[in-house]
Amino acid sequence: MDGVLHYNNAQRADALVTTVSAGHALPCQQCVMSGICLPSVLAVDDLPTDQTRLRTLTLAKGQILFEAGQQATSLYVVRSGTIGTTSPNHYGVEQILFFSLGGDLVGASALHEDEYQTSARAVQRTALCAFPKELLLQSSEGNGGLVRFLRRALSKELNSIRCARLQLATPRADTRVASFVAWYASALAERRLAANRFHLPMSRVEIANHLGLAVESVSRALADLRAEDVLETHGREVQILDSRRLRELACSKQFRRPAGASASHNCVASTR
Repeated sequence: MDGVLHYNNAQRADALVTTVSAGHALPCQQCVMSGICLPSVLAVDDLPTDQTRLRTLTLAKGQILFEAGQQATSLYVVRSGTIGTTSPNHYGVEQILFFSLGGDLVGASALHEDEYQTSARAVQRTALCAFPKELLLQSSEGNGGLVRFLRRALSKELNSIRCARLQLATPRADTRVASFVAWYASALAERRLAANRFHLPMSRVEIANHLGLAVESVSRALADLRAEDVLETHGREVQILDSRRLRELACSKQFRRPAGASASHNCVASTR
């Protein structure tokens, strides 16, 4: 079975957009993501007034945030949940290029394009904040911190797309899967969340699609990792038993490395 995406909930997000009203919104500075999100570089005067508050969105699993070719009017920050960014591959099949987690900016390419270059869809129930593109561009004038934030976000998105393409050249399914699990654990650690035991929001079909593998190949790779006592899995529940070994496998070109062989751990972070 190939990792072809099928969603039952394909409506646009607009129906679930709600404008945050004064007295009801959680102030940006009090949001749990404020330390790694736009409020960390925006002054109070840069935020909209109560009459033009930032919009919040709640997407059901499979719901579309935006599609390629749609006019780019906003950038989005994930408050909770997961967004998958997709683009058609050479065969015309939608492939997940990368996943955006809490605190990540979605749609950064809109900073220099009039239209979204990719599509974005909720992998699970996801809450986001919508920042008007024009507001960010205006606020960036004279705000060096915001400019650096946006540049990093754009660079991260472009690098994720590049690495998604390069990842397909990795010869072994085991290495791709190990790299993915190591990346997700690292992303959780960056957010000060439990990184050794966690629940994957992505289905195996979505993981297979992202890695360019068949679902059966993902299952076999996870079975091999269990046999190596690297991790345990129960459905989407994952427990990492040997994080050092996982990083070595993620960086190797062959699944089984000679005893004592070393590997750079930096390649895991650089692949996302």
